[in-house]
Amino acid sequence: MQPTLPSVLPGEEDSSASSTSKIVLTKRTGPATKPSKKTRRFGRKVKTGCQTCRHNAKEVCQLQYLGKQLKCDEGKPHCQRCIKFGVVCDGYKPFVKVHPRAQQIQQIQAKVLLPKQATSPLPGLNAGAGFEDELSGHCFRIFLEETAQEINGPFPNSIWGRLIPQISEQEAFVRNAIIAIGSLGKAAKHNKIQLQREVSGPSFHGKDYQHALKWYEKSLRGMRAAIANGRHNLWNALIACLLVFVFEEMLGNQAAAAIHAESGLNLLFQTTAGEDWGKIANTPWQGRNAAVHQRFDDDLMIALTTLDLQVLMFIDRRSKAVHEQIKKMLTTILRALPGEFKSLEEARRKARLICKQKNCYCNPKEDSANRPMIQKEEHLTYRIDIGRWTLAAANLFDKIAKGEEERQKAGAALLLAQTKISHIMLSGTFFKTETAYDIFLPEFTAILDLAEKILPFLISTHRSVEPRFSIDIGVVPGIFLVASRCRFDDVRKRAIDMLFSCQLREGIWDALAVAHVAKWLRSLEREGLGQGEVVPEEKRAVLSAINIDLHNKKAKLAAIQKAKTGDIQRETSIAW
Repeated sequence: MQPTLPSVLPGEEDSSASSTSKIVLTKRTGPATKPSKKTRRFGRKVKTGCQTCRHNAKEVCQLQYLGKQLKCDEGKPHCQRCIKFGVVCDGYKPFVKVHPRAQQIQQIQAKVLLPKQATSPLPGLNAGAGFEDELSGHCFRIFLEETAQEINGPFPNSIWGRLIPQISEQEAFVRNAIIAIGSLGKAAKHNKIQLQREVSGPSFHGKDYQHALKWYEKSLRGMRAAIANGRHNLWNALIACLLVFVFEEMLGNQAAAAIHAESGLNLLFQTTAGEDWGKIANTPWQGRNAAVHQRFDDDLMIALTTLDLQVLMFIDRRSKAVHEQIKKMLTTILRALPGEFKSLEEARRKARLICKQKNCYCNPKEDSANRPMIQKEEHLTYRIDIGRWTLAAANLFDKIAKGEEERQKAGAALLLAQTKISHIMLSGTFFKTETAYDIFLPEFTAILDLAEKILPFLISTHRSVEPRFSIDIGVVPGIFLVASRCRFDDVRKRAIDMLFSCQLREGIWDALAVAHVAKWLRSLEREGLGQGEVVPEEKRAVLSAINIDLHNKKAKLAAIQKAKTGDIQRETSIAW
């Protein structure tokens, strides 16, 4: 049975968690002196402090988070603030006294424009002060050094490696969630145990898993207490949804993860429902955060878009009216699609919008065969958008293919595969037979060819932990589309073999689970057929119900075969 967390009343305090948050920064110590009355020191304000504190203060300022400044006590050789939070203190710049005349010259020279430097990585964590115990500090470091890097896939997002750890300095429940996720990573890496149930019984007996559940419980308590005390805000709520989604997905609790993601997305949609999306479409990406989402960091919005795509695929309970609003917004933005993309990130953002548009359209509230003509016009518009995107990306992707950056090559291949998937799924909304999918044999083959280019990079970003988890949707949905819709057996078996071997879990998409689903569908369709025989229409099976329990490694499946004598319902239960 899956372990359950004890219920906690809103506002209930956690003594162990609060003890961490009550650590007080101490001033620089020196020789003992006689106590004297403290007086305020008047003098010129200076921008001093260690390099770590100054860098982090700038980042938090950019987030407009809580309106607080991070102060350094300037202790030497290491400041107490860095020691408290377990980060390596980068020390101080040497003080150089500048004469008045030289200072004037420097002020003129400072106006010279220099290229923007890449953001430096967050300093390494040093488990110790600031954590309840050494194990908690170690798990925090695992999240920072491993999980935060592995979770992204081909497209890095600084929210995991920098922004969320920085927010954890202010919010204890964020830090507790990070420790919990790091504990799961430690359990998978060092104990060589899968994150779901083993065949012989539940695997939640190791101390690392119990440690993860303990800190996850503390994090949930902190979230509830923040709500009860009125300390929560939209930013905190969205960060909490992301962290809970990651933890539940790593455990294999798809339903719980999807519900939390849906809650955060509903909150975001309600907040941004009245925005002028026509104005957004004409605003450069660099300025949209300030112009529209002043309370959000751009990387946070990207992470939330990832959740939105997964909710649309898995458990979308939003009304038809909400879908219509989303489609209208996306259509407005995509009208401003450029003639040529200048960067892979720009191409990726537009591809995500097209994918989201496709998912909204492919989750109708009425039967596709009875759709009105206006929806068929929408269908044509969306396919035209895919064609425009492909043309805009052509030159950029040619340059990337000639380069040596493996991450960019994998990213470009992934975007191409996803647009081919969107094209097939949009076309399929008006298909009345399964044999109609046979025209997509070139696209099915191309998707697998692209997947073979992407998989080595995706696998290389993980450190021998299976399943290899990332929050972003990658190649697994596309490979499963081929494995379930392509009836050319050589291509289909190639897709199924890829799913069995890659051991990827991309958000709610677990490669091993859907590999077993595709294998079952193929076995239904190949019953009574010889090698090389084409699967006739009446034997082609379409999934009608699917309930996957990743935690217990089992699933209940149902499919329909449209035989000449009528529909045949097929059901099964599988385990692995």
